Amino acid sequence: MPSFTAVDDGPHAPPPTLIGWLETWDLGWYDPATRIGGTFGLRLDADTDTARAHLGLWIDGVAVHRRGTAAASAAPTGPGRAARPGVRVGELELATVEPLRSLALTADEVELDYTAAGEPFRFTMSGQRVDLGEEHYDSFGTVTGTVRVQGRAVQVVAPAFHRHAWGIGRPGVAPLRSAHGVFGEDLYFSITEYRTAAGAVVPLGYLFADEEFHGVEKARFQLEQAPDGTPLGCDLLIATADRRDFRIPGRVEASGTSPDAMSVARSGLAVFELASRRGGGVLTVHEDRPAAPAASGTNGQHR
Repeated sequence: MPSFTAVDDGPHAPPPTLIGWLETWDLGWYDPATRIGGTFGLRLDADTDTARAHLGLWIDGVAVHRRGTAAASAAPTGPGRAARPGVRVGELELATVEPLRSLALTADEVELDYTAAGEPFRFTMSGQRVDLGEEHYDSFGTVTGTVRVQGRAVQVVAPAFHRHAWGIGRPGVAPLRSAHGVFGEDLYFSITEYRTAAGAVVPLGYLFADEEFHGVEKARFQLEQAPDGTPLGCDLLIATADRRDFRIPGRVEASGTSPDAMSVARSGLAVFELASRRGGGVLTVHEDRPAAPAASGTNGQHR
């Protein structure tokens, strides 16, 4: 696996001659025991010099915060909550606490911190059938903090998944559905099905168990969805490259779409089961768009 430095904490400066450069931060957390969770996304688009962010929070399965915001550009944060470097889009702010290891997420009546359980990583295996093009890293950890709802402070402690990506995606490659689940520091998974430019549907992901990563060779998402496409649950079957089979059923307990139309993805906070254990995570269904050709005369494309 590649190693990362504090420079990779971002934001990254895109090469001036390339078109299609994006940088994204995604964070999802959910504790099935307390039914407290949320999703956050931040996207910087270098071509249009715009930034978008969204935040969704649920307490006992009920949405208490659904907000999205956009700006002509992301404003760097100055002295603030703890003089932490970061970016702000409207009232939503994402700041670095410790590069690559912890983040602070703040908004009106929201103060949350994400702390990774270990070093960030990008899992790859030889023979993978899809190349995303961009750079990225993942980490698993815990979101803690406070959300104020109707005058009362609700304490948040939930397992979480974080992905930070930057660069130019491969033309025509688009996600179809994805699942991320955390059972503990010793057991977690991240799996996404992609449609390639050639029209094939292929999985990319991993399961961490028994103190090692197992690359996903095959995956089958059996989805249950509402009429509007919102995921209600799944029965995820995977086969790993080392010839192991796993079944991971999931049940969505709270769901919604990105409130600012930053994404057509529909996500649900889900309870997953694996090896007699229950974990929290996020199940997402993305819009299935036809593959788009690369822009003529450029080294990338808008996604």
